[in-house]
Amino acid sequence: MATLLLITYTTIAQQDTETSEYQIGMQYYRNGQYNEAALIFKKLYFSNHSNTYYKYYLNCLINTKDYSQAEAIVKEQIKFDKFELSYWVDLGGIYSFQGNDSKANSTYQGALKKLKADQRQILNLANAFMAKQLFNFAEETYLEGKKLLNSTYGFQMEMAQLYYYMRNYDKMIDSYLDLLRISDLYLANVQNQLQNAVYNDVDKSLKEKLKSNLLIRLNQHPDIIVYNELLVWLYIQDKDFENAFIQAKALDLRLNENGQRIMALAKVAFENNHFDIAINAYQYVINKGKHLEFYFNARSELLEVMYQRIVLNIDNQKTDQFKLEESLIGALQDMGSNAGTVNLIKNLAHLQAFYLYKTAEAQFLLEDAITIRGINYQQKGELELELADIYLIDGKVWDATLAYARVEDNNKNNPIGSEAKFRKARLAYFIGDFVWAAAQLDVLKASTSKLIANDAADLSFFIFENSGWDTVETALATYAKADFLFYQSKDSLALLTLDTVITNFSSHELVDEAWLLKGKILQKKYQYSQSIEAYQVIVDKYYSDVLADNALFAIADLYENQLQNKEQAMELYKKIMTDFPDSIYKMESRTRFRKLRGDTVVN
Repeated sequence: MATLLLITYTTIAQQDTETSEYQIGMQYYRNGQYNEAALIFKKLYFSNHSNTYYKYYLNCLINTKDYSQAEAIVKEQIKFDKFELSYWVDLGGIYSFQGNDSKANSTYQGALKKLKADQRQILNLANAFMAKQLFNFAEETYLEGKKLLNSTYGFQMEMAQLYYYMRNYDKMIDSYLDLLRISDLYLANVQNQLQNAVYNDVDKSLKEKLKSNLLIRLNQHPDIIVYNELLVWLYIQDKDFENAFIQAKALDLRLNENGQRIMALAKVAFENNHFDIAINAYQYVINKGKHLEFYFNARSELLEVMYQRIVLNIDNQKTDQFKLEESLIGALQDMGSNAGTVNLIKNLAHLQAFYLYKTAEAQFLLEDAITIRGINYQQKGELELELADIYLIDGKVWDATLAYARVEDNNKNNPIGSEAKFRKARLAYFIGDFVWAAAQLDVLKASTSKLIANDAADLSFFIFENSGWDTVETALATYAKADFLFYQSKDSLALLTLDTVITNFSSHELVDEAWLLKGKILQKKYQYSQSIEAYQVIVDKYYSDVLADNALFAIADLYENQLQNKEQAMELYKKIMTDFPDSIYKMESRTRFRKLRGDTVVN
């Protein structure tokens, strides 16, 4: 027993000594003291031939240009482990350091000839060549290994990575496509690798090469479904949702699917503001029939797209609004009022109140929805906020205040409560209670919700910026009243009130804000030429002020999307890029300019 304990203690002591020496050697190595480090790693290496000690010892010898000893130690390691061919790459590297490339290449070829039909050995040798950027030898290793293994393993993934490093994109793509031909289970992995390659492609040629090679493969092997799936993915990466939808439909029909693929595509198209494709995709799923599981989801999502098009002023005619109202009512009749249709109810109420001026119907709808069993706190809070907003539209300031306060009290520790607090502060601003509004907004600047914090900061700064004038109470109160009227969709009264600000407070800092709001209201009323005139006042009179780029971007957007004057829009986007280098609209202006010019915009 005593002897066993003595052996154990001795072993532990030896391990502690070895660990201590290794740490000292590493410190020397990191400091570039290679002679000192070499002495320690030499001792450690000859004690157990550890590969770690070997590598550090070899690197020390190479850094001190002791090539004869380096050659000797590599040959020693080769004798120790004849199966590990990566040591031959180390040996060739020593010859290369000495300028003897012929001997180095001969050594590398010798390693290749020693290869056995062993996948691990082949991979280790290829990785050793890769580490020294000897890519051609790495390729030879994989090709020879493929022969030796008799196609039981083809190294397609490894070779694809190798060709990526070599910038041989055609061979890289072929390797990935060969891999998919073996099994479609590799699809996600291939997509991840290709996405990384495309993202890092400097000259932006890889995406077109991939598309071209993939189309060739599809013609050669129309029966390999995974190629179609990869093509859909590629079109999505390229934001070409039209072709993605065509391919996805073909796959859905060919495989007799249930529409899940189309649903996923529609969602991505919607998120990227390709609303037409999203609508067509959802409608395609709906047309497959009620018996399929995605029918009601597709119907709900389609109505959400239609709703967003109205909110974003893309579909801005009354006929669009009435059509959506009819569709929402029909959907709710079919699907019922429940936790799954709360968003449809909220959208219908908002549409009725803010666009169709049916506030009574909207209030009744929301008051009934709040009592639905099974809705969560967030859904209930959103419904109550919408109801409070509609009270505000109707001028029921006290009812709105109480409703906002109730939502805030019931949701103190989540974003719904912060949103209620913000809207309550905004209400105070609308009615001219600026001191109280500013105090509430200052608290919200620390909100965990970045969006709410930003909105609060913007309104707080606006109040602060327009305070301190002799006429501040009258000017700011008048502007806030106009803002409130605009919120209530009382656009004509809002315009008259803004004209009061512009006329009676012509020297006030609020005047450019008044012109900007006036432009927005006129744009909403489809009076585009008058809207441009309002924005142009800011450009002409306040070009050095903070709102000039806002006005220019608004005009450019009108020319592009409402007036279909692409040339004028391009000129204005270019002006924003050149004259306002710090503008928040600079990047968006560049993207739109390039798109209008016909460039391929890479996201």
